[in-house]
Amino acid sequence: MSFVQSGQTVTPQGAGASRRDRTFTGQNYQGGNVSYRIASRDLFSLPALTFDNDKNRPIAGTRWQSGAGTATCLGVILDADGNEVFPFYPLTAAKGANASSTNEEIGGGANDGIVVNYFSSVTRASIPAGDYTLLTFALDLTQQGLIATGSIQIRGLEAGGTTTTPVVTIPNNPTPTPLEPEGVQHTLSYSEGVEGWPSFYSYNPDYMIGMNNFFYSYSGGNLYRHNTNELRNNFYGQQFNSTVTSVINELPLVSKIFKTINLQSDEPWSVSLNTDLQNDGFISNEWFELKEGSWYAAAKNTTQSPTVISNFASRAINGIGRADSFSGLPSTRQFQFISNPSFSIGSILSIGDFLYYNNETANTPELAGRVTQININLQQNINNIVIDASINGATVPTVSNPYVMGVKNNTAESYGLLGHFCRFVLENTGPSPTELFAVQAEIMKSYP
Repeated sequence: MSFVQSGQTVTPQGAGASRRDRTFTGQNYQGGNVSYRIASRDLFSLPALTFDNDKNRPIAGTRWQSGAGTATCLGVILDADGNEVFPFYPLTAAKGANASSTNEEIGGGANDGIVVNYFSSVTRASIPAGDYTLLTFALDLTQQGLIATGSIQIRGLEAGGTTTTPVVTIPNNPTPTPLEPEGVQHTLSYSEGVEGWPSFYSYNPDYMIGMNNFFYSYSGGNLYRHNTNELRNNFYGQQFNSTVTSVINELPLVSKIFKTINLQSDEPWSVSLNTDLQNDGFISNEWFELKEGSWYAAAKNTTQSPTVISNFASRAINGIGRADSFSGLPSTRQFQFISNPSFSIGSILSIGDFLYYNNETANTPELAGRVTQININLQQNINNIVIDASINGATVPTVSNPYVMGVKNNTAESYGLLGHFCRFVLENTGPSPTELFAVQAEIMKSYP
């Protein structure tokens, strides 16, 4: 018995087949009234074989991998003169008219073996020894997302062989598994003026062409002409946003506070900001004010409850001190401070701020809740902070007398973003045309 896998160089065993050559081609093969695209071409030297019309005969089959639908493997085996010996394609319009269809699985367990699509539409008792060509066609897939492999096999008997052992098997996989790109797809444009690739577009066409000073694209079988209507960023009936990404990197070795953004534009854009020290900076387009022809707004940090560790370098964080105790239900939890001698809560903390405590097990700050009351009357021994500890992210302190700190509401009170550089993304929504000329920022040196 010998086994030959197309695409490999093997040493024949006994009188088995030997591989001579393998090439891929994009040419077509005329099979009956249909022209098939040739996916691969294999040349083999085969011994004289007989067939018992059971499992030992040529078959075409597939091995399913994923997706929904059906897959059919097609091809043909030719002799040295180019005559068809075993065709594996419908000889008439009806696929099963001259071919024996079956769902029988040859070898392996479930989904492991080759599932026969159909046997050759021409049956032969034997073939003589000689050179043969195996042409495999592209898989016939009923669904675009279906992934399967195809195989055409010659299973026959040499002289003295048994009826249970296939002598020659030539599996073939003419269609590789498609590579599906990850993430959102974009179209990248090239500018001859700047000799570079300046823009990413949201549309992902099937085909593009320029003709008569117009740009055309195909999507889903439909033809579109670009730059012909008033809607901007609307491709194939779907509306997208415009984004511009850049970085503020003045004095990169100096720690700075990025305070404001100033847009030289005919309308405000939303802005997302982050630095090497702080994240989640944001400016809504509704927060901008038109001043002397420019749109001006303060950079705000939107991280609220709980805030991230990197934001504790901000000036919005103010230490209060160690509480004497805490008690009460989550909605009205009180943190008591000593009143004799008096402990000063201070005037920086305000209602609406967030109260954090130090987790002394992990030595990290954690959210206790939002401040709802600040009660100070030292003559009556009242000195406490009341919080709402039922908000999302709030936890219970790990000790009875935790160290607490206040975090200002970053959206209501802007302290800017701390860092050495700031990466910002401008975003404009809607189908109307807009122009952006320049972006400025107010920056001050940080003095820790």
